[in-house]
Amino acid sequence: MLFHKGGPLQGQSRGYAFVTFVKASAAVIALEKLNGHMILNRPIAVRMAKNINYDEFERPKPKIEIPALGTGKREGKITREEAIKAIEQKLKIIESQGDDIDFDQPAAGPVIPLIQKYQFNKDRDAKTATTATQRRPYHKTSGPYNRHQRPKRR
Repeated sequence: MLFHKGGPLQGQSRGYAFVTFVKASAAVIALEKLNGHMILNRPIAVRMAKNINYDEFERPKPKIEIPALGTGKREGKITREEAIKAIEQKLKIIESQGDDIDFDQPAAGPVIPLIQKYQFNKDRDAKTATTATQRRPYHKTSGPYNRHQRPKRR
């Protein structure tokens, strides 16, 4: 039987086993007699193991290269002319993208200094400022559920 090698179930049975027979006929007889046999009040299931084709493991896998992602490597060295062409193409792309942005022009809308963007309480006018009485109209002694203002029970 195979056992758990680690974790909380370490040392306990995994619930299955492998048996190898010398003759295939003996394996078929054991399968017929033991399949559904009761062990510890539980029926066991006996099946043939699946065959694994080991040729697929040994067969060389094709290399997957995706040059668009830049992860693939070329097997041969690139020539000097190819390197120059690649650099020229990159420069052309950078030049065409650089024309779209003008760093000298301010962004649309009013220009606000950086400090004012983060000073939230400096520009409040008197209308929006509230006093303690405006925020809490009822004090603990003058609230609507104060002991002194409750109607008397009769």
